[in-house]
Amino acid sequence: MSADQVHFSSTAEAAERQGFPVTTHPRVQRPRRRGDGWLWLTLAALMLLVLALAGGAAYVYRSYEGRIYPNVSIQGIAVGDMTPDQAEAALRARYAAFLRQPLIITYGDRQWTPTLDDLGMTFDFRGAVDRAYNAGRGNGLIGDVQEIAAIWQHGLEIPLRVSYDEMRAQAYLAHLAREIERAPADAQVRLDGEQVATVGSVIGRQVLVDATLSQVSQQLQSLAPATIPIQTRELPPRLDDAAVAAARSRIETILQGPLSLRVGKHEYEWTVDELAQMIVIERVPSGEGDRVVVTLDRSAIEQRLRQIADETEKPGTRPRVAWNNGDLKITKPGKPGLRLDEARARDMVLAALTGRDRTLDLPMIPTDPPVTEANLHQLGIRELVSVGKSDFTGSAAYRVHNIGVGMQLLNGLLVAPGEEFSFNKNIGQINAANGFVEGAAIIQNRTQQEFGGGICQDSTTLFRAAFWAGLPITERWGHSFYISWYDKYALGPRGNGPGLDATIFTGGPDLKFVNDTGAWLLIQAWSDPKTGVAQIELYGTKPNRTVDLTHKVYDHTPAPTEPVFVADPKVPQGTIKHTDKARGGMTIDVYRLVIENGVPRPPELFRTRFRPWPNIYTLNPADIGPDSKPLIPFPSNEQPAQPAPPVEQPTEPPPPPGVEPQPEQNSGEQPPANG
Repeated sequence: MSADQVHFSSTAEAAERQGFPVTTHPRVQRPRRRGDGWLWLTLAALMLLVLALAGGAAYVYRSYEGRIYPNVSIQGIAVGDMTPDQAEAALRARYAAFLRQPLIITYGDRQWTPTLDDLGMTFDFRGAVDRAYNAGRGNGLIGDVQEIAAIWQHGLEIPLRVSYDEMRAQAYLAHLAREIERAPADAQVRLDGEQVATVGSVIGRQVLVDATLSQVSQQLQSLAPATIPIQTRELPPRLDDAAVAAARSRIETILQGPLSLRVGKHEYEWTVDELAQMIVIERVPSGEGDRVVVTLDRSAIEQRLRQIADETEKPGTRPRVAWNNGDLKITKPGKPGLRLDEARARDMVLAALTGRDRTLDLPMIPTDPPVTEANLHQLGIRELVSVGKSDFTGSAAYRVHNIGVGMQLLNGLLVAPGEEFSFNKNIGQINAANGFVEGAAIIQNRTQQEFGGGICQDSTTLFRAAFWAGLPITERWGHSFYISWYDKYALGPRGNGPGLDATIFTGGPDLKFVNDTGAWLLIQAWSDPKTGVAQIELYGTKPNRTVDLTHKVYDHTPAPTEPVFVADPKVPQGTIKHTDKARGGMTIDVYRLVIENGVPRPPELFRTRFRPWPNIYTLNPADIGPDSKPLIPFPSNEQPAQPAPPVEQPTEPPPPPGVEPQPEQNSGEQPPANG
């Protein structure tokens, strides 16, 4: 083999080793022509050039194997002649501070140090180094040679790729916001009893996450450590301290002391505690911030003033009315009354509670009489309801007079629906000023002279009218001893008999009943000295009820045989005066039977116990000895015969078995009476 063939071969082998394809062909002997020499020279020159390039490339490859070619930079950092690991280390060293602590986030004296991972940021150091190392490699011989030449001449700058997930950074800031943010708290005011308690407001704080994130994102682009303050804004409360302070001041003004009220002779004090209960604290929203409104409970004030008005009212008097055959006529007009002016009083109280004057004289205004011509015919007085009747035939002149006076005081009176009528209250004082004269009355267990003797005839007559009307009798007392003249007319349609009398005494026993008819009642009362009849008629609206009775007299007790002697300095010395005649005792049970709307009521028991009564004599104290016996002769003919008590004859049988009697109206000893 010739020398030229070895070089080629060698050259071919070298080229083949560099990756270039080499094709060999069988040598063909051609005839030599003119010009073939230049062709061969040119081919030889080209072959030599290729061999030179291949050799140079092979030299460069071997010289920088495992290293980056010179004149290559990554993000401005020269990494030529460095191995990939050295280049990556250089890059990491360049950004070491940023990698270690990219940001410090602060708020006030607090700070946070997020990592790159917290911020969603990553550096592709290996990718940049790989690109630097692969520059001038892997592009084929010609490509590598060309790229290496370009790097050598112009240099190569490779960017460092950094990725940033802004959502991660936002989430980190949102987490910090939960530590920093504070909700605003409104100021508060409340009443603890009489004490005013307030709580100051708190200004809220909100982290401006988006604004802070924008600053963080911008700073991260510099790849240099930095300090970023968190941006915030204040959140004012809806109700501030100034509004609460104003409310507190108003409350303290209201509670500066008790409120004294005077209505005529009546005085009232509203304590500080009571005033505190009338305070109303309300929060009122508004566009520029809420406010607190402190007011007084007008309805509570009006209710208390209404109670005072009821207590201090001086009602107008009712008129006297005549039945006048159904055409009601006012015979004596009622008088106006006085009542607290509640509207003016309320305004005065409201003004006083926000001022300094804590004592008020509240005004009163006149009120119309409760019954006038305007409403007289609306009272429901349209028919006779019941009649009560008694007999006073043979009564002494003083008694006839007092019976007439009492009837005049009762005549024309009105009883309102639901009202409890009191005989004593409506009769008034039983004295000379009221028209009464002195007469015999049962006082201290004996008959004595007293104003109003005979007034029990009137109370008895009214009791019978109420009894036969079926009205609830709330108080009734029988006499202490049996008085025969009350028997007549006592049992109404069932005839005469004892047990339906009613005694009264000023300041003591009374006759009371309730008007349960649902309409007003008119009392028409009169007495006739000629016939000895006393009668009271009740007019109104008659309920759908019937009234009957059963009557039983039992437990007869004989009169005491021993007389009683009483010292009386008014009796002339040497004289014996017979004041009370002996009489026996007995018990009378009257059951009232009422059927209303077809339904029977439980029987009502009216029991009267008449005590045995001795002969009573009065003497001058000088004529009574230590043994309470007279020192002067006692006429034998002075002892009167004892009257026989009424025969025990019940007009009706007692209530059937199983019917419980109502509680007795009066049992035991009867009190003294005017009758």
